[in-house]
Amino acid sequence: MKKNKEMMLLSCLRNNSRETLTNMSKKTNIPISTIFDKLKEYEKKLISKHTSLIDFKKLGYDIKIHIMLKVNRECRQRFEKFLGNAQSVNTVYRINNKFDYFLEGIFKDICSYQKFADQLEDYGVTEMHEHFVIDELKKEEFLTNFSVFQQLP
Repeated sequence: MKKNKEMMLLSCLRNNSRETLTNMSKKTNIPISTIFDKLKEYEKKLISKHTSLIDFKKLGYDIKIHIMLKVNRECRQRFEKFLGNAQSVNTVYRINNKFDYFLEGIFKDICSYQKFADQLEDYGVTEMHEHFVIDELKKEEFLTNFSVFQQLP
């Protein structure tokens, strides 16, 4: 399959992975059987997780925060285990340039966030920069613009 056709298929999946194979076939002009085979291949090699994007505010989780953290080297393994078990931690990245971790947390209110933040000192956090998210302007949009791939030769 040509590269732009594959990119069109990936774009369909990024926009709505629950779309029927028939609809994807109509949009991409790729036979259903090929799409089926490609999906099986992608699930083995490319797709790491099927998921849904949720509006947490509608569930009563009003605080979304991004935090950059510097952690003592000898505490990192224990800290990573803590973050892995922390229910309100949505995403964790290992980063560079002064800080060690970047995380996104989702909390019901400021009090529940503060309880979490108070625990961080127990895990060797030496520096922390907090950024409360006021509004999401764009989310999970990379590789979703189907029309770009339709115009490729």
